[in-house]
Amino acid sequence: MKTTPKRSGTGPMVLGMYEPLSRYNVTVTVTRDDGELPDLAEFAVAADEAAWRRSASIVSAHLADRIISIVTVYSPDRYAAVAIARAVVSDALRRLDPADPQAGETRLRAEARPTSPA
Repeated sequence: MKTTPKRSGTGPMVLGMYEPLSRYNVTVTVTRDDGELPDLAEFAVAADEAAWRRSASIVSAHLADRIISIVTVYSPDRYAAVAIARAVVSDALRRLDPADPQAGETRLRAEARPTSPA
């Protein structure tokens, strides 16, 4: 039986690549120039699936002229959290109607707030 010597340590490491994850609540607002928004129930299902794929969670409220979503993301920084949250909402909108010619007119605005550790 042939054995290979074990290396000390846990494996290859890249210095400076470890950043602890923080929890961010990112508010994403969806508006359309024509004022037509997707059905709330359909959007909620699509957004939940999109959030699950990105290890996030989402809660949305449907108003007359906009959808306000709060996406909770664990991320190393605020910029990554905003990018993930926008991707979740974009994926949900794209999944509802991939052939929608007005998808380009959808406006997304995002703002991240770190959640307190308590």
